[in-house]
Amino acid sequence: MSDENKDTNSEEMAHTMANKNEEPAKNVANWLQNVHHGTLSTLSTKKGIEEFPIGSIVPFALTSDGKPFILVADIAAHTRNMNANPKSALFISDPAGSGDPQAHWRACLIGNMKRIVVDSDTKQLADSDDANFSIVSEDEEERLLARYLERVRPAETYLKTHNFSFYVMDEIKYVRYIAGFGRICWIHGTDLINEMRGADLLEVKTGAIEHMNEDHEDSMIDICRGFHDIHASKVEMVELDAGGILMKTQEPDRYVYCSYPNRIVADDMRTVMVQMTKAARKKFS
Repeated sequence: MSDENKDTNSEEMAHTMANKNEEPAKNVANWLQNVHHGTLSTLSTKKGIEEFPIGSIVPFALTSDGKPFILVADIAAHTRNMNANPKSALFISDPAGSGDPQAHWRACLIGNMKRIVVDSDTKQLADSDDANFSIVSEDEEERLLARYLERVRPAETYLKTHNFSFYVMDEIKYVRYIAGFGRICWIHGTDLINEMRGADLLEVKTGAIEHMNEDHEDSMIDICRGFHDIHASKVEMVELDAGGILMKTQEPDRYVYCSYPNRIVADDMRTVMVQMTKAARKKFS
C-alpha cells in the first residue's frame, strides 16, 4: 500500500471513530445546495506555467443528479485550460464563517469537467475535443439555463449574445471534506453522487409530478410569481429532483427552476412544497 493510501485510510478511520453519527456525503450535498459559487482550479496552458494550477471564482448550479456545472466564456483562461485538460477542482467554503477560516467547513470536489455542446451547433462540435464533450438537445440546454439563472440572474443573455458554454463536472473522483478541527476525510465521488440523486425520491417522483400538475397548479403559479416575479397563465412541473423543481410556464413561455432550502428525501416532499408555496405567497401578499 502506498503512503498516500495509508494516510487517506488513517484519516478516514480517525474520522469514523470520532464522528460515528456524521454523514460527510450528506453534508457536502447540502453545502452544494446552499453555496452558489466556488473556486475552480484548472491546469494552465499559458506558456511558461504549463500544467500549474490556476484558480478562478465561478458561480455554479447543479444538474438534476447533483453535478455542479458552470457557464463560462470561450476566451476565459480556465475555459482554454479545461479544453486542453479536463482535470479540475471546485473548492467551496462556509460563506457565513467569521474569525478563523480554518475553524469552518470547506470541501474540494476533484474530477473532470466536460463541455456541454448543443446537437444543432455544428461549429461547437467541430471545435470540441470529441473525448471531452457531451451532446444535449436545445431543450436540455434550456433546462440547464433555467437552473443556472436561479442562481445567476444576469446570465439570461450570455448564451445568446456571447460565446459562452456550459461545462459540467461530469466525473467526480473524490471530495476532500473538512467540517472543522479533526473532522476530515476523503469521500468517494460515487458516494456523493448517490447522496445527491436521492434514490428514494427517484422512485416516487413520477407520481409526485402528476399529483402536482393535476391538483396544485395554483401553488406552482404562485411559486413562479413569488420567487421569480413571473406571472404565468399556466405552469406545468416537468422535473423533480432532490434539489428542487423545474417548471414550464406559458405566457411567458420558459423553464423556471426553484430550489429547496436543502436536499430532500421522499418523505420531505409534501412538507417542502407547502413551505415553498407559503413563502412565495408571503412575498407578494
